[in-house]
Order: sequence, then C-alpha cells, then structure tokens
Amino acid sequence: KDYQDDKGHLRVGQDDNANLCDWMDTQRKLYHGILKKPVLSDNQIEKLEGISFCWSLDGKERAWYEKYTEAVEFYKEHGHIRVPKKINSSLYNWIESQGKRYKETKGQKPLSEEELELLEQIDFPF
Repeated sequence: KDYQDDKGHLRVGQDDNANLCDWMDTQRKLYHGILKKPVLSDNQIEKLEGISFCWSLDGKERAWYEKYTEAVEFYKEHGHIRVPKKINSSLYNWIESQGKRYKETKGQKPLSEEELELLEQIDFPF
C-alpha cells in the first residue's frame, strides 16, 4: 500500500523494487494455486483487492487492469472518462485503443466479455 500511495500505481518491476516485485508474484502464484503454502487468507485477499491488486499472471493483462484502475479513478473524480490528451496522454491513448478494440478495428484484439463489462461500469463512450 505504501508503494501505491507513493507512486500512484502498483506497476512494480524488478528494477523498481525487486523484493516487492517478487512478493507480488508470490501472492499471485498462491492465489492461483501454483504455490500451495502458505495459503492466502480471505482477509489477505480482501486487503489486496482493496488496493486494486491484479491477480493475473499475465503481464499484458495486468497492464490492462492497471490502466482500467486509472480510468476508474479519473471517472470517480470527473464523472466521465473523456480524458484530455494534454492532461494524461497515456490514459487518453489507452481509452482510444479500447474504443478501437470495441469496434474490432483491424489489427486490434477484440475486448473480452469481462473487459466490456468493466468499461460499461464507467460509462465508456463506445
């Protein structure tokens, strides 16, 4: 939580903080049953989910959820996700990309059902 409070995200790489990165990978493996012990308690899972911890083992999928979390925060603050490019070009580009994925633009991977449902929760302008 301290890392998230300081950096504003949970995208922790080996170069940023190797110990935290390894710990996060271990939590994901415990959650998915790849490692059997120790078992994550419901309380531990709840606390991690409370800081938008992404359980995915796939780096690209984690990156999607991290951007989605950023979009949710923008939505909570502004009531919409029409992010000006000048304010946050990275989030702006991610939102543009999701629109292309929704329209199944050539060369774009279509949105999954889960991604579509999550975007609908923040009134995504399809």
